[in-house]
Amino acid sequence: MTAVHLAAERRGRFAEAICVAWLRLTGWRILARRLKSKAGSGLGEIDIVAKRRRVVAFIEVKARADHARAQESVTALQRQRIARAAHVFAERNALCAECDLRFDVMSVDRHLWPRRITDAWRP
Repeated sequence: MTAVHLAAERRGRFAEAICVAWLRLTGWRILARRLKSKAGSGLGEIDIVAKRRRVVAFIEVKARADHARAQESVTALQRQRIARAAHVFAERNALCAECDLRFDVMSVDRHLWPRRITDAWRP
């Protein structure tokens, strides 16, 4: 892995930590972080799975210079992969049985301020 890739990985992990802290402070319970499927399965990685009351949110985290760029960087292919992985997670996790499922995007800008788009897309 190159130095550029390592720096991006560190920024991403730090942005996820900021988002997890913000979610916990606002009453969300973290069910999973960096949830990965087997390579070649066609399922995507889910950055954060969080639950509050009867809602389970599958959250994609993006760290960019500004929030608009972060939100634009979630591609249609990523959304499809995340949705497939979320479906598998929900089927296997009893906590999701009676819950509404939602897909959110959280972005962290250069000032390290998180912003959340709830219900960012529907599969």
